[in-house]
Amino acid sequence: MNNKEDIKKIERRARALLTSKEIPPHKQEVVRTLMNNRQLRPGEKYQAIIELVQSCPDKKTVLYRSEAPRPVPARKKKTPAEAQKPAPDPASAPTETSYYVDYLYRKYRPLKLFRKRFLTHRNNRIGIGFRRRLVPTKQLIRVMKYLAEVQGVITARLSVFMMEIIKDPEEIDPVVFNHLRLIRKWLAEMPLIHLNYDVIKWMERPQFDRELKTWACWFYSFLKLEGELRERIILESEIRLRSLEDLRKEELIDGEPESSRREKEKHNLEREKQIYEYMMLYRSFLPIDPKQDCLLSKRLKQEFGIGSLAELILAIEEALVFQRPLIPEQIISYYRIGAPFVSIVAWDYSEEYLVTVGKDPESLEKKKRDSLRKVAEPYETLAKLLRHDDEGKNLLFKGVEDQWRYIDKKHHNPRMMYHENFIGFLDAAVQYFKNMYLPLLEGTTIVFRDMGREEHEGALFSFDYFEKHLAVFNKVLDEMHFFRTNNPTLALSREDAKRIVKVVSGNQAEAGRFIRTVGDCFYFFGRDLQVVYDQHRRWAAKRGSLAGLEPVRDPLKNRLPDEKNELARPIPFHDCVILEVKNGTAVSKELSGKRVMEDSLYDGVFVRMNAFVYQVAYECMSERLAADLEERKSLLKRIEDAPS
Repeated sequence: MNNKEDIKKIERRARALLTSKEIPPHKQEVVRTLMNNRQLRPGEKYQAIIELVQSCPDKKTVLYRSEAPRPVPARKKKTPAEAQKPAPDPASAPTETSYYVDYLYRKYRPLKLFRKRFLTHRNNRIGIGFRRRLVPTKQLIRVMKYLAEVQGVITARLSVFMMEIIKDPEEIDPVVFNHLRLIRKWLAEMPLIHLNYDVIKWMERPQFDRELKTWACWFYSFLKLEGELRERIILESEIRLRSLEDLRKEELIDGEPESSRREKEKHNLEREKQIYEYMMLYRSFLPIDPKQDCLLSKRLKQEFGIGSLAELILAIEEALVFQRPLIPEQIISYYRIGAPFVSIVAWDYSEEYLVTVGKDPESLEKKKRDSLRKVAEPYETLAKLLRHDDEGKNLLFKGVEDQWRYIDKKHHNPRMMYHENFIGFLDAAVQYFKNMYLPLLEGTTIVFRDMGREEHEGALFSFDYFEKHLAVFNKVLDEMHFFRTNNPTLALSREDAKRIVKVVSGNQAEAGRFIRTVGDCFYFFGRDLQVVYDQHRRWAAKRGSLAGLEPVRDPLKNRLPDEKNELARPIPFHDCVILEVKNGTAVSKELSGKRVMEDSLYDGVFVRMNAFVYQVAYECMSERLAADLEERKSLLKRIEDAPS
């Protein structure tokens, strides 16, 4: 068996038997398996094929007329119904026999899509014979030309709004565009119509397979697309279609002449009809189910009597390629068709053009880093506020010291109190905030002086801007008084405070809960103040383009909705010095002569107030503040890891 000459003899004998024997379908499958098995030695492979097929009957060369019934094999008796409709081949591969030609011809005769044709061949002992097959009729060519026209209409628009997507600087996700590229590639396939009919009628199964395979495979591939992604593609396509110049709606203007209004409405109606028809045809090529009723199905039924595109593709595959009855799953299995696969990172287009529109990998990485930096900006501001000091002095220690000096008339070392009696230190910090900064938040009248030395009376915020936060703060004041009254000798060290904040039950749980409450209260003050601070900085960044506007002298009355927090808005009296807080305290007199916001934007009364409340929240171990700092750390890590 190792002799190469012997192996060649066995191979020649095996191939001769394969061409001269009538091999039943179940044995054909075994033969294919043996031929594809690379683990078998050639000699063993061909010897097994010889033993398998040598007992099969020889191929017959008798030509049956189309109206003559095919003899029923003697091996198995069938009922008339079974003889009329042969059972489908269990194997998924095409058959090389003409066994099903009459059945398929009768099945599709009403549609007039195929006709029988005989081909001379020489693979038998006599040396000549005839083999029946089905070939397309001119009616099928007309159907394919009609589909080509529909596909052309879709691809013409598709190409335009695809480019709108890739040129859009705000569009960063390539998934929809990449799927549209595949859809366009599919619809650009227009099989058979580019061939002369005299060529088509002499084509055989392998030629039909090569001509039709890609077009059919794309159809079944997109049937496997996830429903959510399918709708996302269709929705984005419609949005882009409506934005095209010739399909964009004309705006109706109040007060315009009635004749002009009617003309615009007429144009808009025509454009809406065009969009509707286009999208219905577009959806016809992306159905959820092959049996789904759609505009293309209705037109195929009306023009050619064909139920749907799915039925047409199945008929073509049965008659011209597989040459036997099929179910779609067999086509999918044979061609190993899966859902369309696209990159979710890279844009599927020429590298030169991607560089032009900023969608190349390098530009995308830069945009990604810039986007991460933009997201990280508020967290960076938070970190700076936590580090902010008063000319080298700790804001909390200085504030507590001022509270004791001006109000309590006591002399304590704030640093020692911080480490040895944290609750006492926290009480002083809360009272300092009430006396120093609360008037700025609750709408108290303040006297300001601008750079021209002109005086103004006003407020930074309206009385109800921080209404909910102030209500919580007043409860904190009451709870602080109650807690200190009931625990006059309690002296928790800073380390003890860190420990009990995490305690959820027991004698010390109440103290831990109270510290957390104070931390949350000050965190929410800080968060809303930072939103205003960030809006002011954005306003200052574009101040050159806003030159000529009058300075803002009205208090902020309303919070912007969350989706508009990225807008720019100045702080009232930001360019002024505080002269006096009406009905203020001895501590609030410290504000006299200080600017609301320094030109550097990183100091001033507003910045210090924002920094103070954040630092109190930090010392109270606010979980929300800790989460923000963790998010900052994560973003910085992602920026650092991003390719440069």
